[in-house]
Amino acid sequence: MKLKLYVLEGSHPCAAVEAALDVNLTLPLMQMVVGPIMYGGMTVPGARIDGERIVGSRKIMRRLEELAPDPPLLPTDESKRAQVLDAERWGDEDFQSVPRRVLDAAWLRDPACLESYGGDIKLPVPRGMLRPALPLTARLMALRNKAKDENVVADLKALPGQLEKIDAWIAEGRLGGEQPNAADLQIGCTLRLLNTAADVRPLLEGHPAMDLVRYFPPIAGEVPAGTLPAEWLVAAPGGV
Repeated sequence: MKLKLYVLEGSHPCAAVEAALDVNLTLPLMQMVVGPIMYGGMTVPGARIDGERIVGSRKIMRRLEELAPDPPLLPTDESKRAQVLDAERWGDEDFQSVPRRVLDAAWLRDPACLESYGGDIKLPVPRGMLRPALPLTARLMALRNKAKDENVVADLKALPGQLEKIDAWIAEGRLGGEQPNAADLQIGCTLRLLNTAADVRPLLEGHPAMDLVRYFPPIAGEVPAGTLPAEWLVAAPGGV
């Protein structure tokens, strides 16, 4: 079997399925150009498995589960399986967009820190040649992800309640087992990315939810404290 996984460096849904990484799309927005040709989509992650094209972290993980069911990503018990699938769906459809908008808002204010999310990846051109394009890249990404200020403020206000939801799922055993399930991966990768924004960390600290980050290696990238407006954090429940 030949598998190629197409990802974007720093993308949290990509992190959930990167174990089979073969090809890496390293430049933001590049997937909109080459994705339709390579794997039939304009978002990441995308995969090709013996010619079969799959787009989206949940679809890829379902297919990988069929091909390599051990260790399992879903419980065999029907009721527990439904609970994990529901948490995975929430992590994908509702929670996944939060760090996108938060980081986009930060990158609009400090485009230079966007470069740090590339880590030590090799680029087709010298980094210095790409730096003048960082402000435009930040604006395009914010436009694509609808990262308007009012949307980001709403995200930050909702975040404590979302963390409490994840904490409750861990307490009931739906998440946080010794071996990660599909929902652990879907939600944990989002928390790992959120944690790269120093202004947001006080909202995350102390929550059992952050234990889900242990399933992933450290991520490159940092948004320095003070990048986001202080009033946004004060307005969020639990903010300082």
